[in-house]
Amino acid sequence: MNYPKIKRKGKDFGVYPEGINLIGHARGDFGLGESCRLVAETIRVSGIPFVIKNCFQNKNASETNTSYVGYEAEKLKYNVNLIHINPNEIVGFALKSGRGDFDNRYQIAYWLWEVPEFPAEWVYQIQMFDEIWSPSEFVSNAIRTVTDKPVYTVPYAMNEPKTLEECDRDYFGIPEDKFLYILSYDGFSNSDRKNPEAAIAAYREAFPTDLPDVGLIIKATHAGESEMAHLRELMNGYENVYILTDSYSKEEFNSLIKCADAHISLHRSEGFGLVMAEAMFLGTPTVSTNWSANSEFMSEDACCMVPVKIIEIEKETPPYHKGNHWADPDVHVAADFIRRLHDDKAFYEYKKEAAAKYIRERMSPERAAGILRERFENLCIFKK
Repeated sequence: MNYPKIKRKGKDFGVYPEGINLIGHARGDFGLGESCRLVAETIRVSGIPFVIKNCFQNKNASETNTSYVGYEAEKLKYNVNLIHINPNEIVGFALKSGRGDFDNRYQIAYWLWEVPEFPAEWVYQIQMFDEIWSPSEFVSNAIRTVTDKPVYTVPYAMNEPKTLEECDRDYFGIPEDKFLYILSYDGFSNSDRKNPEAAIAAYREAFPTDLPDVGLIIKATHAGESEMAHLRELMNGYENVYILTDSYSKEEFNSLIKCADAHISLHRSEGFGLVMAEAMFLGTPTVSTNWSANSEFMSEDACCMVPVKIIEIEKETPPYHKGNHWADPDVHVAADFIRRLHDDKAFYEYKKEAAAKYIRERMSPERAAGILRERFENLCIFKK
């Protein structure tokens, strides 16, 4: 890749050693926390010196993951800040930080976003940064529409997710003798976007009656009582439904995905789609919306990709605005895939093996680290 070389007047980047200060929710037991840790792994594999400054979110989600605590430091050590904090939290972060955290350092934001329209109210945050990174071209393209600053796609370094041997089906209270599908989402990530109703509709169309050897796991975290009552009503008449609402550690959740026979995600849009990538690694075939960031690490050969219509969002759905766009996945095609995974063993085994092979090539740590290292080396902020 031929990257432009950038110098910034008025700053002396030689004050600090060459390296990266990764700033974000590195201990968070939620999507942004996992993203921050994946970025940390990418930097680690790249060989670039780095430290982590953990930022607590001070919300309801727990922050107990200490996977990268050994890299944490109280003071920022290096001359590049990689700030993995959402735009709506940047001002609060800046107000709590000392000026020394920013002076004579090159500022890079690492952002995720889920629809093609980047929020107008967040655009002014870009002025704080020299450039923006994201994990997918889908996100990068959304940001490029509102700035002429450099925007680069720097993917995650991914390995097979860690699981726990003791976390088998009995551990989760789900039966051993059934072919189990799983849909999962976190209410903090916007239930309308995650679209569990479509997955349930596709499952019901695939199995018009409750078969004795088939079941559905609904893993819903931070969903309200009325929302859960609605999902239960949608599954009325089906006995083999297992609703799990407990908060699990990352290893427990990975184990649950591995315990399932197939994963369903008929989301409307994703800034990355981590659970789908993890399911591919873990050998759990996935029926997924064929649009937004997840389509960059999936393929029609390796996965069950569901076609979509792009529609306008009809109401304000914070943080997404009325008039923004996202996908309406084809429930009928999804239902055909869901049924075939159960009925056609050869098809199932092919998708299982093809997905695992494809994701290991597409999201390999070496590939991701090489992209990050090349971009870092081309900053040219270390030379006069």
